[in-house]
Amino acid sequence: MSTKITKRRTQERTEQTRTKLLDAAVHLFSEQGFEGISIRDLEKAASVQRGLLAYHFEDKETLWKAAADRTFGLMSDEVDARVDILRDLSEQERIAAMIRFYVRFSARHPELSRLLSQEGRQDSWRIQYLVEHHVSRITAALEKPVRAALNLNREEFTHWFYMLVGAASTIFSHSPECQILFGVDSRQEKIVSAHADMLVTMLMEPFSK
Repeated sequence: MSTKITKRRTQERTEQTRTKLLDAAVHLFSEQGFEGISIRDLEKAASVQRGLLAYHFEDKETLWKAAADRTFGLMSDEVDARVDILRDLSEQERIAAMIRFYVRFSARHPELSRLLSQEGRQDSWRIQYLVEHHVSRITAALEKPVRAALNLNREEFTHWFYMLVGAASTIFSHSPECQILFGVDSRQEKIVSAHADMLVTMLMEPFSK
């Protein structure tokens, strides 16, 4: 076997191991929090040998940051893919589209809101990291157009923002509860669409009159 082929296979195994560890980290950190998970828990969930987390990510903190970056990176990639479409919309249409996007993204990736819920309850290096590297950028992108279109001051936008974040995601991050309580699979397409429609009405209509 040539050196080139051996190197390529080694790289493939390395990427596979990193991906397994990241997948496990996104799931476990969003479900149980940073403090509730050990390095061995992560390695077991990823089905990798003991010691491989430190080899690929140095420590649990580095892996947590990588998992957070990947989760928010998925959202950024999807937003970037829609930039040209959003430019062609009116201010009101653009905000409605943003609301619908966030609802649909939350339905596909409930781990994002679960991660924020885990970390947003206490002042730690993790929520500082999330705000500094991800949440502040999202908020800044929303604040100017939303305040202009809906005629909100900054305090009113603060309420509007948390209404969006909470109302858009809770039905999906609490999907087991929704199933037990109402017998509804909240991630069905018809439920997601209905939820997006209702949220657009709730967040837009009171300000358009």
